[in-house]
Amino acid sequence: MKSDNGLYKLIYEYFETRLLYGYYACGDSLPSIARIGDMFRMAPGTVRSALALLEKKGYIRIDARKTARVIYEAPRVSFRKNAALYFVPRRNGIMDLAESGKLLFEPLWEEGLRRMDQKTWDRFCRPPEEPFQGAVSMPVSFYIMVLSNLNNRLILDLYWETIRYIRFPYLDNKADTETEVWNAGELSQEEVISALRNRFEVSYGKAASELFAFMDEAENEFSLKQVKQIPFCWDVFRSRPQRRYSLASRIIREIIHGSYPAGSYLPSLPHMADRYGVGMNTIRRALDILEDLGMTRSYHGKGTIVCTEPEKIEAAGREIREGIELYQESLQLLALTISQVLLYTLRAEGEEVQKRLGESFSWYLQEGKGYLCFEICITFIVEKCPLALVRECYQKIRELLPWGYPFSLLRMKGKSLHSVYAGCTEQAVEYLKNGRPEEFADSWRRIVETEESQFRAFIRDSFPLPDPHGAMERQAPGQPASGTI
Repeated sequence: MKSDNGLYKLIYEYFETRLLYGYYACGDSLPSIARIGDMFRMAPGTVRSALALLEKKGYIRIDARKTARVIYEAPRVSFRKNAALYFVPRRNGIMDLAESGKLLFEPLWEEGLRRMDQKTWDRFCRPPEEPFQGAVSMPVSFYIMVLSNLNNRLILDLYWETIRYIRFPYLDNKADTETEVWNAGELSQEEVISALRNRFEVSYGKAASELFAFMDEAENEFSLKQVKQIPFCWDVFRSRPQRRYSLASRIIREIIHGSYPAGSYLPSLPHMADRYGVGMNTIRRALDILEDLGMTRSYHGKGTIVCTEPEKIEAAGREIREGIELYQESLQLLALTISQVLLYTLRAEGEEVQKRLGESFSWYLQEGKGYLCFEICITFIVEKCPLALVRECYQKIRELLPWGYPFSLLRMKGKSLHSVYAGCTEQAVEYLKNGRPEEFADSWRRIVETEESQFRAFIRDSFPLPDPHGAMERQAPGQPASGTI
């Protein structure tokens, strides 16, 4: 079965949730493949992979030229237990999302709305020919459409992963209310957006309130008071296995921090496999990535040497193109959220921690390592932000950022990275020292925006690549695919 890079799991988990919690009864039919593809904006092949897995797990039966039919049958009490076993261990994560979502998704929503064109709006407002049970709820669909305007698969990926985690929006589908918005053709764009925003807040608040009341009862009913909590984990979709990318990113970070100085040789393959706790093949694939990035060069019989700066980057390969795209997307996600997230974290930690952070920045600047201040800022959020979802999101971004390092070296053409970044960083630190956290946080937004703009221009001018959305097979959830409506 083709995995479609794991995207089929979104559809699979959506219908599994509804089956396990009693939304569908034995004998019911699922929507057609075309309908499901429309719901999720995914290709028919991805839908078929999800349905095949549902059939393999014993939930449905697929007959030729017919819609899939539910064969899963369980007593009603098991629906309640299934829900308890899923939601109670995620109580803390669901509570966290209510606050984290304001910092991460509201600025993304606002920027997506700002970029929405009339054609997209008209397509959304066109009522479906036949409203049907089982559709993704309209507020969720609208969020997908709005975020799609950012042309950022990483952001769509993050949004879908949070929906997969909390799952209760999967259960929000009341067909009678869906038609209310579709029939509001006389409303202005602003009025419809306001109505949908209010509907999302009301439906989310009501669903969350009901869910927490259910969890309070279920903890006693099923003896789950001491159950271990399961935190949100963001697995970024990639076209290849994740481990090689994470390892390549880690080694680049260690090169940046001086663990592997330029001109030195990396440890032997067995030593690296032992150090990083991965297999030899993973080490080899990670080293291939580093060599394509110009960070290392391997010599038969000698080993792998760390280069002073990349002479050439093999940017035409799929893995490097994907790294470029993810780095650009992570910068955009940072640019739209870092001001709010950083200010929230600074206020939560208090003045003493702000003072120590300013001293840390100053030390790196004095040591001529101003380029490390970027990572220090992200690490501060990863380690200190009270919100788990924010920490997880920024941790994944921190893993993606080293991909920009070889391109920065190439872009600077021999200039000192410290001299390039020192000026803007020094200004930001002055804000922090003078007790002006708002200006400090906003200065980092400007720093990231500048980096994103310069990087995109450099890639466009120096590495004219084919359209990665068609060549890299890294379709994101919620992104229109060929063959879908």
